[in-house]
Amino acid sequence: MSTFPRNFPDPIAAVIFDFDETIIDLEEQHTHADAELCRQMGNDHSRMPESFRFSSGRRIIDNIREMRSFFGWKEDEATLFAMRERHFDEACASSDLELMLGVERVVRDLHEGGMRLAITSSAVRNGIEAVLRRFDMQECFELIVDGSEVVHGKPHPEAYEVTARKLSVRPDACVVFEDSHVGVEAAKRAGMFCVAVRNPTARLMQDLGGADVALDSFEDLDVEELLLRRG
Repeated sequence: MSTFPRNFPDPIAAVIFDFDETIIDLEEQHTHADAELCRQMGNDHSRMPESFRFSSGRRIIDNIREMRSFFGWKEDEATLFAMRERHFDEACASSDLELMLGVERVVRDLHEGGMRLAITSSAVRNGIEAVLRRFDMQECFELIVDGSEVVHGKPHPEAYEVTARKLSVRPDACVVFEDSHVGVEAAKRAGMFCVAVRNPTARLMQDLGGADVALDSFEDLDVEELLLRRG
């Protein structure tokens, strides 16, 4: 991204990253956790519609609620959530995880350049923090807002509005990196500038047309141009 659109924030108060499939690809681990939860409950995950199984950007609790309703489970949401997270944590611990192409350079360069960084994700804080520690990136982000801190998941703008409020910055001074249709919509509805970064391994094609800019990967991002506009 070498030429900024006219609506690009100047100065930039903060750069905000989505997590799953933006910083790291965890679709396989999430699918495994959902499938194992279904198996443990005596059901077949593949019976869920593809629109659900291949979706991106939704809160874990919302996925659990949909599975619970679809299969008629009687267990409470908190119990199902804990069961599902055990499967997810085990899958992550035993996997050779890889960050999305170019994202580590971007995060570290922005952090070292003095840019304020945050994560706004539908994922679970413990899982986010575990991955950041694994790649020694936890000190790069001053704030994490996860799915438990909002009433409404993406595409509702609440998560990004909460992030701006906690950072004490104006939404229109923020740049957001997202990979999903619902994430792009949430960022734009919050009044933020959104850069969509395509996930080349996404199981369901994402409509990213609502983003201000779309990149094939973080390799296409000129970090110095962002740092020149740091507030």
